[in-house]
Amino acid sequence: MPIPCSPAESCRMPGELLIGEAVARGYPPAVLYLRNDETVTTEVCAFNYFSVFMKDHPEVDAHVWLFDGAGKPAGYFHRELGVNGQLQLQTSELCPRVSGTVAMALVPKHETKLRPGRKVTTGYYAQYFSQHGAITLSHEREPVAAAPFPTSAWMQSYLTRFLRESGVVLVNSCMASEGVSVGTARLMALDGTALGEREIPEIAPMGAIRISTLDLFPGAEQLVGAAEGFALEFKGTNIASPFSYYEFANGKFSLHHF
Repeated sequence: MPIPCSPAESCRMPGELLIGEAVARGYPPAVLYLRNDETVTTEVCAFNYFSVFMKDHPEVDAHVWLFDGAGKPAGYFHRELGVNGQLQLQTSELCPRVSGTVAMALVPKHETKLRPGRKVTTGYYAQYFSQHGAITLSHEREPVAAAPFPTSAWMQSYLTRFLRESGVVLVNSCMASEGVSVGTARLMALDGTALGEREIPEIAPMGAIRISTLDLFPGAEQLVGAAEGFALEFKGTNIASPFSYYEFANGKFSLHHF
């Protein structure tokens, strides 16, 4: 049942699970980028893989939490998935003008035997649609973290001929109130030479930012010069695997994990 409001304790609905409870129970939701605007909309898709890989074929509850770019709750969705059950959720129906993050967990309705260690989170992905139809998808990658964590350097190469269309999406996957993302961005030559460095804007817990290469480094065209490619590097705290993107004037859009 869609709930277009904050999933606070005072307004919890039957079957609703707080994101902190999912983490505490050993099913940390995985975090992906959420974008719903005039250019791109996001669909969340999942499959009850527990019913395939576990001998007791459990039914599961799919829980989806949506946050805006500032990390404020923007919606919640819950659905039961039976054996081989599937979910295709158009998030724009819950929050049509919200971009930020989407987190999802599949939780077995009854405890089931899993291998020792951290429990499986969820096998889901987000599919991004533009004015031209389905354009790209991304599988889940990073779990929600209950406490702040350091981020080692993430780096991705780009094509110089599309420098003006390029950029990065940074997602904060920490839910702790003190878990603001801070860090640095570096513009790199493909031979490893640093061409520029700056601090990234702070990102609130469970928030996200989308920023173009030229907004990060206004002099990037001159710094990169005639090189065929360049790279962007990000490191700091609480940063999930970044997304590189290209966004063109005709509405075409591509997105990919570093």
